Amino acid sequence: MNDQQGPAMTSPVHMDAWVAFVRTHSRIMRRLSDDLDAADEVPLGTYDVLVQLSEAGGQLRLKDLLVRVLLSQPGLSRKVERLQAAGLVERLPDPTDGRGVIVTLTPTGLNALRSGAVVHMGGIARDFSGHLSEEEAAVLKTVFDRMMAAVEAEEEAACDAIDATASCPPVE
Repeated sequence: MNDQQGPAMTSPVHMDAWVAFVRTHSRIMRRLSDDLDAADEVPLGTYDVLVQLSEAGGQLRLKDLLVRVLLSQPGLSRKVERLQAAGLVERLPDPTDGRGVIVTLTPTGLNALRSGAVVHMGGIARDFSGHLSEEEAAVLKTVFDRMMAAVEAEEEAACDAIDATASCPPVE
């Protein structure tokens, strides 16, 4: 909030939509997490890291993985250390950046991902796609893509303005 201008105004309909989104997201994510726990699969946070690695072809630089998950840099570093200890990922030095780390999905990690996916995708069907028509899903994708593009553009502009590209997240 800017004290000189006051809070930005949001219409009641937009605020209702925002609150509904946040509450629904929170409840669905909790249910998806509980599903994985009940099935004795990897925890949701671990599953997320494994999915991101898989979708990127099996490996990502740690700083690129950071942009894709909901963890702080220290939190992700600790998570990756635990996943390496469990044999789910490997941490390798980045040959292009002496300080960088590449996180690679192991065969054990891929098996854990595949096993968890059966449960996770069932929960997504139950709590999300089962409540949307194809047309509604397409509209949501369009809206979320537009929002993501705007956020990424604002982040990139802010990074350019402070000339801090080394500490700014890469835009996908």
